[in-house]
Amino acid sequence: MTLMQEEDGLDRLFDSVRRALPERLWETAYALACDVAAADGRISSAEARMLEEIRHELQVDRLHAAAIERGARARYQRA
Repeated sequence: MTLMQEEDGLDRLFDSVRRALPERLWETAYALACDVAAADGRISSAEARMLEEIRHELQVDRLHAAAIERGARARYQRA
């Protein structure tokens, strides 16, 4: 069984991320998650919910998150 299949797997994953990264890199981690989600040119509702959870767990300010998300959309926008 993988960490994500366990009942509290997501909580444990976020705990591991917070322990592994210094707080100053939490916004960077959120930005990378946004890039991954936006890479195919669209963000599904499931991806949006996961990004919201990541934002909350990493304590990324809403205004900062909006700017990060807009940057990711701009980078992966298709003509």
